Amino acid sequence: MARRTNGGAAGNGNRDVAGSGGATGNGNREAAVNGPGGNRGAAGNGGTTAAGGTAGRAAAPVDASLWEWLPQAAHEVEVGLRGLLSEASINAHDVTARAKRYESFLEKCRQKGYTEPLRQVTDTVAVRLIMYSATDRERASELVRERFELAEDLDTSERDTASPSRRGYDSTHLVAIAEREDAEHPVAPRGSSLDRYFRTFGGLEIQIRTVAAHAWAEFEHSRRYKGEGYKAVGDLDRLTIDQLFGAAADARHALDEIFVAIDRVLANPAGSAESDHADAAEDGAEEETTAPEVELLDVEALTAYLAHRFPEDSEGSERGVAFALELVQACGLRTVRGLDAELSAIDGAEVRRLMDTSTTVTRVRRLDDELLAVLGEEYIERTASIGNGSRRGDQLRWRYDRLRGKVTVRRRTVTYQLFGADVPADLTGHAIPAVRAVREVARIVATVEGSAQVVRDGAISRLEDLPLEARARPVRLADGTTLWVATALGRRAAERLLEDLLDGAERTDVRVLRNGEPLPTGG
Repeated sequence: MARRTNGGAAGNGNRDVAGSGGATGNGNREAAVNGPGGNRGAAGNGGTTAAGGTAGRAAAPVDASLWEWLPQAAHEVEVGLRGLLSEASINAHDVTARAKRYESFLEKCRQKGYTEPLRQVTDTVAVRLIMYSATDRERASELVRERFELAEDLDTSERDTASPSRRGYDSTHLVAIAEREDAEHPVAPRGSSLDRYFRTFGGLEIQIRTVAAHAWAEFEHSRRYKGEGYKAVGDLDRLTIDQLFGAAADARHALDEIFVAIDRVLANPAGSAESDHADAAEDGAEEETTAPEVELLDVEALTAYLAHRFPEDSEGSERGVAFALELVQACGLRTVRGLDAELSAIDGAEVRRLMDTSTTVTRVRRLDDELLAVLGEEYIERTASIGNGSRRGDQLRWRYDRLRGKVTVRRRTVTYQLFGADVPADLTGHAIPAVRAVREVARIVATVEGSAQVVRDGAISRLEDLPLEARARPVRLADGTTLWVATALGRRAAERLLEDLLDGAERTDVRVLRNGEPLPTGG
C-alpha cells in the first residue's frame, strides 16, 4: 500500500527493491543489499521491464571513475543512520549499505533502456534497516522522513492482495534525494562522499523491515523467486508451496504483533505509573538555616560539571552545552548544586546500561538521558519544544520506553526555605517540606494581595469544597478568614503550585529556595 509519494519516483516509477512483487520470475528484482556473495539482483525474465522499456535498448554511457568513491558514500550513510537510530534509542538488528557494482549498474541500464542512468537508477547506493519490531520500523521510518527529502515513500504489504500466496512481503521503501538543510548534525555534510552522491545520482534507496518480515522475504527469495527447484516441480507442488508461503506470511504477521506486545510490556511495566519521587509529604522536623550564597549555572559552569560527571564521553560543542543549559533551566534548576542533587537520585551507570547506545554520544546526551530518568513525563513536557528537532517529544518518549519503571530512583530529603520582606521572622530560613511551603506561601500572598489572588481550582479554596482526596487543611489569615489548601500533593505537584503562586504575586516579596536553590518562576 502506498503511503505517500512526493513529486513522483525517480527512474520512471520502477521499483527495484529486494523482494518487490514477490512473484516468481516476474520482471527484474534488484536486491537492496548485497550479501557476501556479491550482487544479488538478477534479472527475472529479461524482456519488457517494469518501467515499460525494452531490453537491449542502448543506454547512455556512464563514467566508471564515479565508482571509486561510491563505497565511501555507502559507508557514510550506514554510519549516519546507525547514529540517528542510536540518538533516538532505537535498536536495529542490522544496518547495511552497499554500492551497486559497476557491471550490475550497466546491466540494469541496458535492460531498462535508461537514457539518463545516473538520475534514473535510484538504488546505486542502497541501505537496508532490519528492525526488531513493527514499532521500531515505524519509528525508524519517521526518523528517515524527518531527515531526508524523499522522492518516494511506500509501505508495501501484500497481505490484503487477491492472491493468498503473495501476502508475506512487508517493507517500507524510501528513496531519498537530499538531506534536509536544517539538519543540526548532518549525515551528508558539504563535501562528503554522500553529499556528492546526492548531487550526482537520482536517489538513495532505504528499505526498512522487521526481522520477521526479513526472514520471510529471504526464505521466499531463496526458495521461490530464485529457486530452481520451485521452477522444476509441477503445478500442483507449486500451488502447495504458494499456500504454505501464505500460511508462513500469516505466522509472520502474528509474530510481528507478538513482538509489539512484548515491547509494550517492556515500555510500561506493572507499577510504573508516574508518581513523584516523594509521595504526599508530611510536615516534619524543621531546621533553621541562613540563606546560602547561590552560584547560578552558565555554559562554563555546566561544561565543567558535565566533564566531572561524564568523563568518558565526548565533550560536544559549545552549542550543545548551551542546549543542555536550556534543558536544565526548563526543569527549574539554576545551580550546579541543585542539578547535582537532582541527579543524585539515580545511578548513572544504570541509566547508561538501559539506554545501550550503540554509538558514541556526548556528555549533553548523557545529561539528557539522566534528567529523563529522574523526571520522566514531566521532563518530556518541559523540554519537548527545546532545540531544532521537530520530533524531540516523540524521540524522548521512545527513549523513556527504555527507562520507565526500570530505573531505581532513591528517595532523598528535599526541603524548602522562604525569604523576603513579607515572610514572618519566625519562618524565615526554616527548612520545611513542600506541602508546608505551599500553605505558607498561600498565606503570605493572600495577606498581601487578598485571598482571591491565591485560589486555585482543586488545590486552594476560600470554601470548604475541595474534594476529599485533596485532604485539605485550613490556613487562618490575619483578617480572620480561612483558606483551604490541599495537602495530598506530591513534591512535583507542590512545586508547580508554588511556581504558579509566585508568578501571580506581583506585590509580595517572597522567595522560595529548594535545597538552597531558587525555585524558578515564569515572571
